[in-house]
Amino acid sequence: MRFKELTDEQKAEIIDSYRNRESIGTTVEKLAIELGIKYGSSERTIRKWFKKLDLPKKNEPEPEQYQLAKEKVFDKSKKRFIISYAQNNTPVHEKFLKNIEAYAEYIDADIHIIAGRYKNPTSLWTSEQEENEWWDSKVVKYLDANRHDIHKYMSIMSDVKIQPTAVNPMSGMEGMSKENSCVFGHPRIHMTTIPVLDSNSPKMMLTTGAITEINYTDSKAGKKSEFHHQFGFVIVEIESSEVFHVRQVTADDKGSFYDLFHYVNKENISKIDEIEGVVVGDLHYGEHDEQVLDNTFKLFKDLKPKNIVLHDIYDAKSISYHTISDPFIQFGMEARNENNLKNEIENMLDGLSKFSQFQNVIIVKSNHDVHLDKFLMNDWRKLPTAKNSLEYMEYSSMLLKQHASGNVIGVIPEIVNKRFPKYKTLGYNDSYKIKDFEISMHGDIGSNGSRASATQFRKLNTKIITAHTHSPSRFDNVLCTGTTTKLRLSYNKGISSWLQAHVLIFPNGKAQHVNFIGKDKNYTTFKK
Repeated sequence: MRFKELTDEQKAEIIDSYRNRESIGTTVEKLAIELGIKYGSSERTIRKWFKKLDLPKKNEPEPEQYQLAKEKVFDKSKKRFIISYAQNNTPVHEKFLKNIEAYAEYIDADIHIIAGRYKNPTSLWTSEQEENEWWDSKVVKYLDANRHDIHKYMSIMSDVKIQPTAVNPMSGMEGMSKENSCVFGHPRIHMTTIPVLDSNSPKMMLTTGAITEINYTDSKAGKKSEFHHQFGFVIVEIESSEVFHVRQVTADDKGSFYDLFHYVNKENISKIDEIEGVVVGDLHYGEHDEQVLDNTFKLFKDLKPKNIVLHDIYDAKSISYHTISDPFIQFGMEARNENNLKNEIENMLDGLSKFSQFQNVIIVKSNHDVHLDKFLMNDWRKLPTAKNSLEYMEYSSMLLKQHASGNVIGVIPEIVNKRFPKYKTLGYNDSYKIKDFEISMHGDIGSNGSRASATQFRKLNTKIITAHTHSPSRFDNVLCTGTTTKLRLSYNKGISSWLQAHVLIFPNGKAQHVNFIGKDKNYTTFKK
């Protein structure tokens, strides 16, 4: 990349990184990642760019508000923390701030507002900012530019400054907090899980959303950032010395928000009895975690979802094409009777019966459903065991009739429809929305039948909640659930990013992950 090829936004990234650098090495490495420069020659290249941009050799004096923010400490007596982000030279959303303050008082939380700095040569605020950089006086007492380990496994990374126009704000930050989960300040709401070994606590990286109003440049990057700007915060709850809970909260344009069974509006906190829906992490009956399911039904009792969305209800362990040709695995399954297709189907149906108490159950077409259809393509006379022969014939006949009618929905959906006619089973091409969230896609198939990725779903012009990865994530309004299975199955060896998690959909059209953590698989310290 040449200097003349740099956009105004990239130049702003260089300026911002230079002014807020901890060391020249750290700055060069970060810019190399952000700008796609081949590392090795990048230090010499970027030093030349510093000179061309006429940047001073020493950092400019920092405003007094920022200096005080760098000395911010956290209240060690608190068990709950609310973390948001404020951009400099930008007014706060006053109603949102007042609602946060009311909620913090109600739950006894410590408020941290990460001080964001946006120095852009094309910014509408540049001339005033160069002479007087400031943060809204209403958040100064909460302003934070320090780093805090608020729990053994959770850090607030307030000292890390990320351009508010960054498309992937946490890119390259995975190792910065070592083994800890971490929160970064940014006006976009992103979340991802990082692979860890069994001996480690689950690691999550999250951004906060903003407490300040929209204020970006009149450019492509600025307009994209304006579109993705969200009012929000992260809430952390300390359950014990080993367990914490973390959630992202998004507010509407009026500053009102939901968090679990709390609704905060006009500085009043009320308990809610109903939400629009829950998208449950992949079930895989037979490999499910019974404790997570028990706590899930307790969650349903508290929140009474109008819609319950289920993914990967069937595991297909008994006939999986991944293992059917392995004689050693088949011997072990035979010895434990784990290759019994009839038992696996009955276990799935018994599990699904527990959802019949709810008014609207939606089952999304998932890749493990198709394992059974693929199994039927084998020659039944050559199967490793004869115990599945009757089921093979029954389900083959079922599939043949579907093909004859031209309505091929697959074996698992037909089995479910016969036992639970009120449940709605979706096909790959169906659409189903809950409060503008498209929930009909499992996440295994992308555009034109290709393998799916978060990048493809982010390009859609709609909000969407998928599953499939067993690793919860969020990229703006593209969310992915976690899993309801045990965290270790036969095929996720080594480091793993799996996490047991669901997604809640609230009446205001906002969504929130809930994660089941620790030995007791709790998702919060709150009691309704």
